[in-house]
Amino acid sequence: MDDDVTRKNASPGEEVPQHFFGRVLKPGEMLEHARYSSVRVVAERLRPFVKRYWAVEWDLPDGESYQSATLSEPTIHLTFEFGDSRRAHVDGPGAWVTGPVTKRRFDVGIFGRGGVFGVNFQPGATLAFSEEKPASIRDSTVPAELWFPRLDDDLGLSEMFAQSQRAGTPDFSELAASVESWLLSWRPQMTPSFERLKRVLDILSDPEVVSLKVLAERADIGERTLQRIFSSFCGVGVKKILARARIIDAVAAIDRGWDGTLADLGAHFGWFDQSHFSTDFVRVTGFSPAEYAQRKSARIS
Repeated sequence: MDDDVTRKNASPGEEVPQHFFGRVLKPGEMLEHARYSSVRVVAERLRPFVKRYWAVEWDLPDGESYQSATLSEPTIHLTFEFGDSRRAHVDGPGAWVTGPVTKRRFDVGIFGRGGVFGVNFQPGATLAFSEEKPASIRDSTVPAELWFPRLDDDLGLSEMFAQSQRAGTPDFSELAASVESWLLSWRPQMTPSFERLKRVLDILSDPEVVSLKVLAERADIGERTLQRIFSSFCGVGVKKILARARIIDAVAAIDRGWDGTLADLGAHFGWFDQSHFSTDFVRVTGFSPAEYAQRKSARIS
């Protein structure tokens, strides 16, 4: 998802950021209500630690609102939020750290005028910037200053948020540059244990890796050791990451116009029983596979 998209009516054939697929539910509908951009390419020095910068802005008519829903991988986001929004745990402006989402989707209600600039960290990478444990904020959100005590002073957040109350959202390109300089000032290091995690994640990215057993065999690491690595660095067990990855892949296939049966879709991504596929799909997305596939707004292909 590294390209700007227009605010209204992303139509077939338009360039669509690829990581929307499987991660933003009803992506066509979302792009009718908000504008997404990647803002800035991550500096090479930070790429092992930061997956992407992203921004969403909206300006909705009086009385109109929209609830966006995402299925992010169990990673951590640092967000700077301006204007009018509502979501679990926090509402309105501020700087926040959101932990790995493992239970269901992540919903945010937007209305009025506002925007969010976010840093999507690579799995396990926050330990290069903060001593806080990812498991401590699993499925929750906390003020960013609890994780990054220098953040307000280094970036002048108090003044930035006060000014946004008067003048609206700031220039996200300038904010992205400031945040990147701040991240670089930490001089994050690749430790041997983090390098090992990165190698395992590369293996995990193969869609054919659908179980802990297969991952352990390919990585040549014991299952219990893998569980400890993921719990320590990512704040969530590898089984939950695998389960969520399969749902994301299945949703992405529907978004791209899957033309086979839903039973074939489940089997393709490792479910051996259609009822289990449907149960897992509903638990994470809130829709059955059939309900989601029938929503025309789910597709941009």
